[in-house]
Amino acid sequence: MKIAYLIDSDPLVNTGVMQKIRQQSRYWVEKNHTIYLVSSKTMSIYDGDENILYTQKIMDSKFGKIGTAISLLHNAYYMKSLIKKIDIDILYMRHRLYMPFLYKILKSNKVVMEINSDEMVEYKLYSRVTYYYNLLTRNIFLRQIDAFVSVSNELKEKYKYLYKPIVVIANGIDTKSYRVINTKNNQPILVFIGTPNQSWQGLDKIKMMAEYFKKYQFYIIGTNGKDSQNLHYFGYLSNEEATKIINQCDIGIGTLSLYKKDLTEASPLKSRHYLACGLPLIYAYNDTDIPDDVAFKLKLENSEENLNYNKIEKFILGVFNNKMISLEARGFAEGILDYNKKEEQRLNLFKRILNEK
Repeated sequence: MKIAYLIDSDPLVNTGVMQKIRQQSRYWVEKNHTIYLVSSKTMSIYDGDENILYTQKIMDSKFGKIGTAISLLHNAYYMKSLIKKIDIDILYMRHRLYMPFLYKILKSNKVVMEINSDEMVEYKLYSRVTYYYNLLTRNIFLRQIDAFVSVSNELKEKYKYLYKPIVVIANGIDTKSYRVINTKNNQPILVFIGTPNQSWQGLDKIKMMAEYFKKYQFYIIGTNGKDSQNLHYFGYLSNEEATKIINQCDIGIGTLSLYKKDLTEASPLKSRHYLACGLPLIYAYNDTDIPDDVAFKLKLENSEENLNYNKIEKFILGVFNNKMISLEARGFAEGILDYNKKEEQRLNLFKRILNEK
């Protein structure tokens, strides 16, 4: 298959989203498919090795929101001529706002869209104008999509009204890129990977935990803050740098306030990262992949008042320096979370859509 992956970012920038996109596209290349990364950010097409093949004129206006809207329209218009430079079988993309010219691209190609979040809730949190624009135009856009990949069962339910094929494929990880390193810490070190200005991740609750468990150390990756005696911020790190920190720790902390997005289910990349490194996990949501009967996880309530300190401490003491728990976490990552298995499901969906008349 010849697959074009339409992305919003510069593929040479090392973000969490780009790490996932890179994993997906590299696996497709390994399976002898031709991959093109089509960036609306740089208005360029890249091959599977991220070499630039084609570049189109780009407009980057600096005149506030109106200028941003004009730039988006301009780039969407030229995106059509950019994509015409390549011969493709299927277009894969993440959810984005409706644009008139992008709509024409969708009509002339087989398209599969990945659903990663409830965009209606997110737009409402950030911009009322964007929220109402999306509300008025999203169905025009979505009805041109041939199939959907949802990262959770909960999000799948929100798209069933379209009567299009939808498969659930939670986020995965390249487990062979990570290994278990048994720490010899005297006291537990807990690690959290976060992103600035995303309240649903629950950084405020990590601070509360650090204040309560003064004898434990807490490492925060991905955002900056003021260090204290047992709370340490590392800021943004590359995946390799983050892994070095994680390998010094004993327990990973996942998302703790997903209720702020009006969601109950998720499969965050950070949780996969922890488990691939053999770290047991504390989180507060329903994980699409993780069953209830595993010893390497503590699932808290998905609510404002969910920090049951006695329950948390009991879990921490039970898994700290427990090699069997660490190996169970790693084994689960290899058997269930590895992205090879997940990408086979995605490729099978592509083939199914292409075989449909």
